[in-house]
Amino acid sequence: MQITTYTSFRQQLKSYLDKVRKDHMPLFVTNSKDEDVVVLSKSDYESMEETFYLLKSPKNALRLLQGIEDYEKGLAKERSLIEE
Repeated sequence: MQITTYTSFRQQLKSYLDKVRKDHMPLFVTNSKDEDVVVLSKSDYESMEETFYLLKSPKNALRLLQGIEDYEKGLAKERSLIEE
């Protein structure tokens, strides 16, 4: 996690944005007067939104977590995709 101030962020905008995209790590921009902000790459934001969507349904969340647990226990089975 990287933290910077608004002033530093403004002065080095390109370098901070390049680093956020490259490292896939959020950047926290602090401000003494207003609420802080977090900068994310678009792909990280979309991934987070998809995860929230998939976990929104308790039934689906349970199914996904059970699948992860089964995988970690070595119970996963490889399957081939049907090509049409």
